[in-house]
Amino acid sequence: MTTIDNPTSRLDGTLSLGKRRALQALSTPEQVFAILAVDHIAAMTMVARPDKPETVTDAELIALKLHLVSTVSQPASGILIDPVLGLAPIVEQDALAGTTGLLIGLEDGDYASPDRPPRLFADWDVARAARSGATGVKVSFVYDPFSSTNGAHEFVSSLVDACERHELPLFAEPLVPLTKQNDRRKVVIETAHRIGDLGVDILKLEFPSNRDNDNESEWHDACAELTAASPCPWTLLSGGADLATFSRQLTIACDAGASGYVAGRAIWQDLVATDTADRIAATAEAKQRLQDLTDIAAAHATPWTTWFEGPS
Repeated sequence: MTTIDNPTSRLDGTLSLGKRRALQALSTPEQVFAILAVDHIAAMTMVARPDKPETVTDAELIALKLHLVSTVSQPASGILIDPVLGLAPIVEQDALAGTTGLLIGLEDGDYASPDRPPRLFADWDVARAARSGATGVKVSFVYDPFSSTNGAHEFVSSLVDACERHELPLFAEPLVPLTKQNDRRKVVIETAHRIGDLGVDILKLEFPSNRDNDNESEWHDACAELTAASPCPWTLLSGGADLATFSRQLTIACDAGASGYVAGRAIWQDLVATDTADRIAATAEAKQRLQDLTDIAAAHATPWTTWFEGPS
């Protein structure tokens, strides 16, 4: 676990009571994040039926999300869910344990290009998420820190203000554009600095290394540089990586200062792609994957409280 020793990277004492309680509810007893992401819509259809994703119905997606939350999520400290398909069913059917944090993903992620300003789902905002029982909100958006960023900055800043009013923590997930994938370290680190400076509470970030780089020493250096650049706690997303790769990345990221993970496909992609006849074994496997990742975070990650209070 890395000690955050750069005083300019701490937000000492700035958390409201509501946000502090919400982050406690979203994290493990070790005060790190182990969040299962099931907010996917298009990505889940691609996993479920890669040859004909358009044939996956909303009812099938809802059933998959309910199954994941009710049978797999117990080792998680929180669940990330979408508000348009997943939220109402998991609440109405008591699928989510009352002790598990509820992170609602508000963004409409169907972006035609990184030049298009990000947006929320129709009829959804921070106020409605708060009324719906959210412990926090998350927004994803494509972001290139080396091009025009006004639209993304305005989008995030407005959400920062709304989350302050409703005392909900904001998890921001800036995604590297496809055209910048060959320089992910530089883009992810600069992005963390710029988006973090807008006042978000937690960053949800891609691994800061090109996909063809398998050098773990360079991985650690990149994650340590990311920690030094970030003004707030950061978590690692799986981004479609296989479990073995993501486990290695998570261990190194947490050793270098990350505060845990928010992951989906690395945990459930085999289960979602499995025929009903094999669902029992695949469910057990997904739950074990979640437990293994949670154990890594608990053993290696930097508590989010370190960023706000300094080392104990």
